[in-house]
Amino acid sequence: MKVAFNRISITPKDYKGKPLAGYSRKEPCLGILDNIHAYGVLISNNNEEGKERNLLLISIDILKLPLSIVDYVKKRLMVKNPVLKSENILLHATHTHASFDLTGEFYFPGGALAFMKGVMFADNKSDKYIVWMANRIVNMVYKLFEDLKPCRVSWKQEKFNPAIVINRRWPKREVLPDLGVISFKNREDNNLIGFIINYACHPTTLSYKNSKLSADYPGRIIYKTDQLTNNSVKTIYFNGPSGDLNPITTSGTDFEKIDEDKTLTYDQIGIYEHTEKIGYIIAEEALKLVNSIPEEDYSANIEIDISMKTILIPQKDAKYYSKVWFSNKLKWIIKKYFLMKIAKFDKKAVNFPFFTIESKGLKKYGKTYIQYIKFRVTGDKNFSILTIPGELFEDIGKELLKLSPTNEEDTFIFQNCQDWIGYLFTIETYTGEGGYEPFMCFSPLCGAYIEAGVIKLLESIK
Repeated sequence: MKVAFNRISITPKDYKGKPLAGYSRKEPCLGILDNIHAYGVLISNNNEEGKERNLLLISIDILKLPLSIVDYVKKRLMVKNPVLKSENILLHATHTHASFDLTGEFYFPGGALAFMKGVMFADNKSDKYIVWMANRIVNMVYKLFEDLKPCRVSWKQEKFNPAIVINRRWPKREVLPDLGVISFKNREDNNLIGFIINYACHPTTLSYKNSKLSADYPGRIIYKTDQLTNNSVKTIYFNGPSGDLNPITTSGTDFEKIDEDKTLTYDQIGIYEHTEKIGYIIAEEALKLVNSIPEEDYSANIEIDISMKTILIPQKDAKYYSKVWFSNKLKWIIKKYFLMKIAKFDKKAVNFPFFTIESKGLKKYGKTYIQYIKFRVTGDKNFSILTIPGELFEDIGKELLKLSPTNEEDTFIFQNCQDWIGYLFTIETYTGEGGYEPFMCFSPLCGAYIEAGVIKLLESIK
């Protein structure tokens, strides 16, 4: 087995004036707190038939990567590197809320009305940047093939939350996200080459008042690990199931008080000091976790099995009645019968560049993918990565881990991979709690359909 890590800046020279995504800000980008990057790790090994198989994992400091952009980047990569196959490439958005808008909905400054205007009329405003970013990623990946080194691999996870993460919907709930690492050592000199970091927290340490470009805390994780290792070890970050998990910045940790007034966590006004604090805490613990892995746990011989499943999500609402029914129904009617009817850019599709829509007769479906990557090491010593195309709520993430063909502690969930179909919450959360999240999704049923699709995929693998 061989591995290579690389990164490349995707901060353009003309960053000023570009719209930032994640909040309905009054201003576009006015400056830089830290540069944004694309990160890549290439894993190459020979399978049982002696054929080389490559797995390419890419993490990008951007809010979200819809399937249309993912497919475009993959095609560019495969043209340049014919040995790569689409199912062997994973693209992930770290989900920083201080990076550029690629899909148009944040193009116009202002509030909710500006957001809807962006959804309807701001398509294709970022194409030039997307092409430039793709070129940069292609160049980065080309270098990965040149830098492959023989390696051994190991992994480890632990529960970790030193008062830095809170569940914004249920503040009194004990939140213990998994901090996971996948570590690679050089087979020749036994030095650490690099490692993958996986944690679960929304990259929203910077509030809506910030108008400067930043990778948020994931970027500070990379920066800190560079410092701690004297730039000798490479790292890459993938966000875990954090659809309802926010960083703790200005809310404090009086969870009883926050539960009574949830605006304390929804409307936190974090600054760059919070970004650095949370990033550095995670980086230091991740490096400790890597260094705690025993030498005998590393292996040079692995097999990689990759399974993908297409999921079609119907454009319909749940059948129920509750105290939040009217609020939910109003949002859904505006979304389905106003935005997605008026915002047309041709006869076949709807101007939702962040959704891939497939029509069957008069019905429309959101098309997306899930992916399960299993690393078979020796005997029953295996680990796996489950990719999710959206912002997975904590509860669903916990349930899916229990169903993994590898043990819970040997399974990593990467959210916002290969697509962004919306917030992924349970039906019970939607019908009992409501909230703003359903308005952002292709359908309020996204979470239920993704969960059901993952269960079917995992059962078929078992």
